[in-house]
Amino acid sequence: MTGRRTHLVARLSIAVLLATSATVGAATLSSAAPSREEVERAKARLDSLNQELSLMVEQYNQAQLRLQEVQARLADVRAEAQTAQATADRATTRLNSSAARAYQGVGSQIALLFDSASMADFSDRLEFIGSMAQADSDLALDAELARQDARWTAAELAATAEERQGIVDDLAAKQDQIEERVAEARDLFETLDRQYHDALEAQAAAEAAAAAGSGGVSTSPPIPPPPAPNANVAAVLQAAYSVIGTPYQYGGTSPETGFDCSGFTMWAWAHAGVYLPHSSASQYASLPHVAQSDLQAGDLLFFYSPISHVGMYVGGGQMIHSPHTGSVASVVSVYWDSFVGAARPG
Repeated sequence: MTGRRTHLVARLSIAVLLATSATVGAATLSSAAPSREEVERAKARLDSLNQELSLMVEQYNQAQLRLQEVQARLADVRAEAQTAQATADRATTRLNSSAARAYQGVGSQIALLFDSASMADFSDRLEFIGSMAQADSDLALDAELARQDARWTAAELAATAEERQGIVDDLAAKQDQIEERVAEARDLFETLDRQYHDALEAQAAAEAAAAAGSGGVSTSPPIPPPPAPNANVAAVLQAAYSVIGTPYQYGGTSPETGFDCSGFTMWAWAHAGVYLPHSSASQYASLPHVAQSDLQAGDLLFFYSPISHVGMYVGGGQMIHSPHTGSVASVVSVYWDSFVGAARPG
């Protein structure tokens, strides 16, 4: 993510300003704020971490989608394997019964031939016995085909189960990697925050005092939702704005759990009855694309190559999104420098 994108980086930028500002005493700030070089290094590292995390979370979400598909296929293949095995068992039972009858009746069949009254009668009886033998041969073939089908479906079941386990293992590894990056980003933030939070408080106090002295108001009014092109988009925007401030959580899809970027857009558009996959790349692939010049409120904006972030356009060059760990759902300027395309649900 770029420096302007995050609440955290915004705070770091404030620290840079505070370090050089004459509004608050230099002696006060010098002991609280890090140097410009420290802040710039921290911003660069956070920028790198957030971009890594964005891609990791996108890969994690895509793996979750693959897992859902494989688990559905696994259930189908398991049912097919059970049906094939039952068919093979029935065919084997019929073949065994026929073989037993044939063994028990071999003597009577020979006697039947020699009791023929004529050569024509003999030929007819021989043809009848041959037809019985062909029926037994057909039973044997059916049984073997059924057993082969059962073996194939059993092999497919084993392969599908192995594929599922591979995805589960991959998800666990990705989760560990994400947690490591999250911990690193959190540690970096906390280290810097201890150095400059006093300076931030001093700046806020100075601004409040200046506003009070001039009769001004130091707080900003809430950002209203933008006009919507239709009722469906209005419902989506209302839902999106209702969860501003909800913490980021990778894999999250609700206000209760927190959101990642695609979980946020998926949840918001569900309020208009539109299903979106939990993946920014999959959302882009599954929706009709729109040109940047044709954007309207509610459209989805996609970033980076490969695509690993999504936000919702709200008009006026602004978007609402859930950016990365340590941040919250918020309205920000569109990251046009990383923009790769837009799509319109509904």
